[in-house]
Amino acid sequence: MEEYIDQISKYFTNVPLWPFFLLGFIGLVSLAIEAVNRKRREAAIENFRAMFEEDLPGLYPTVTRWPENISGYLCSRLPEMQHHFEVLRVFIPQKQLREYNMAWNKYCDFCRGIGSVRHATGAQSSADSSALSPASRTDDELKKEFHQLITVLLEFAKPR
Repeated sequence: MEEYIDQISKYFTNVPLWPFFLLGFIGLVSLAIEAVNRKRREAAIENFRAMFEEDLPGLYPTVTRWPENISGYLCSRLPEMQHHFEVLRVFIPQKQLREYNMAWNKYCDFCRGIGSVRHATGAQSSADSSALSPASRTDDELKKEFHQLITVLLEFAKPR
């Protein structure tokens, strides 16, 4: 055993130490980058969640104030929401990226598709009304769909 220790000690006395310092430096830089990326991801998640929970008062998580012109209300906030969506998209794993994009597109379509003039269709069944455009559904159906769309989007913004 003592021979092995002597061989190892002779190796370190004959070999230059700069590769070990370089390897250690690379390791420290990679840990620092990982720490910065974790903080950026946490900030992106926090901002994305706050966008729905704080910036849409009375609409999410419980609907207490449903505006008369919901389309205008939501469409005016879409550019800021798009920014938060783009920031968070960087941190979404590749295997979930397609679902994340589809959920966002459904939300945007919902926001743009709601008309300020809505009329209820009493002659159609509830199964038929789910296939209708958002403008032709009742407020309760719109509220449920709105809540469900946001819930799906927030599933992607869970901390690891």
